[in-house]
Amino acid sequence: MAGSATYLPNLTGVRGLAALWVLALHAWQFSGGAPVRVPLLHLDLTPLFACGYFGVDLFFVLSGFLLSMPFHRAVMDGTPRPSLRHFWIHRCRRVLPAYWLQLAILSAVMLYAGRQDAVAPRILFAHAALIQNIVPWPVPLLNPVYWSMPVEWDFYLALPLLAWLFARSRWPVALLLAFSFAIAFRVLCYRSLQDPSLAAVISYGAIQQLPARVDQFVAGIGVAWIVLRTPLSTRGATASLVAGLVGIVLLAYEATARGDFLIKEDVPYLFFHHSLTAIAFGLIVLGAAAGSRPAAALFANRPMTWLGLISYSLYLWHYPLLELAQFEGFTIGRHMPAGLFVVAIAVPAILLIAWLSYQFVERPFLKDAKLPAVLAAP
Repeated sequence: MAGSATYLPNLTGVRGLAALWVLALHAWQFSGGAPVRVPLLHLDLTPLFACGYFGVDLFFVLSGFLLSMPFHRAVMDGTPRPSLRHFWIHRCRRVLPAYWLQLAILSAVMLYAGRQDAVAPRILFAHAALIQNIVPWPVPLLNPVYWSMPVEWDFYLALPLLAWLFARSRWPVALLLAFSFAIAFRVLCYRSLQDPSLAAVISYGAIQQLPARVDQFVAGIGVAWIVLRTPLSTRGATASLVAGLVGIVLLAYEATARGDFLIKEDVPYLFFHHSLTAIAFGLIVLGAAAGSRPAAALFANRPMTWLGLISYSLYLWHYPLLELAQFEGFTIGRHMPAGLFVVAIAVPAILLIAWLSYQFVERPFLKDAKLPAVLAAP
């Protein structure tokens, strides 16, 4: 990446939270999805597990924050903007090796299982080029988490333009424009369900693609601008962190009560949900980046920063390994209680594989071995 980002242990830990939350969701689902309650405190924590997909939203906000920093610094310092060539080369080095290796392994597994249809040349090409979201043919995902990677990839292409937007206008205006665009695009996606002429251009499925999620990336870009331009006081950072945490917990309970609001076409809520999570996570990132003591206690500890370091490989590998355990009958109680297996065996194995992938696949391809993995893509 052109221009170095300051290493922020708090944000490495926030990234660990994002990966851990996604892992918690799928581990909970594969172990039966039973209610998670704390009897003595009369707390129902089930919504916090059921909304583990919020971790992807957090990844998007973090990417916007971290990757926009060098562009913002160049504007504020009056220096040349980062080299786009170097930026994209670094993105390729950071994202593709671990991804392509897993793609090769999963393809070999599919061939061994006699699933040649799942690894047809055009399907593999779409996966390898990270264009499975825009090709005109159906692309069954070899790994369900691959849905988010083209969204992130498309953001890399849009980032210079979005950073320019902040450089040329006041940051509240830039945020308003981006949020308005994302909400309007979601409305168009919904209207395509009743309008065949619109559906020929925009499908409802596009509600999960970059135009409809750009507000989450831009929330991170806006937070980066604020951190560099007008740093918060310690008290302000703490207030931001607490407000973000409270907001995201409330959103988790609200979203769980509504069920799958995208499948149910829950309007008008589905128009605003991702914008609301963008605001809440933006506040959390702002509080963490500004260095509040609660943020350091929550995120700068060794377990969370270690999870942050391996977060990309953890994101890639957790679902296929859980599927393997399911195939072998471990997650349906054939050999031992599913929950016990997932917690005592599957999760430690996933963490080990993720660490090995980070150590021996990700790191060797980084130009600067000291560059923190907090800059990885989800």
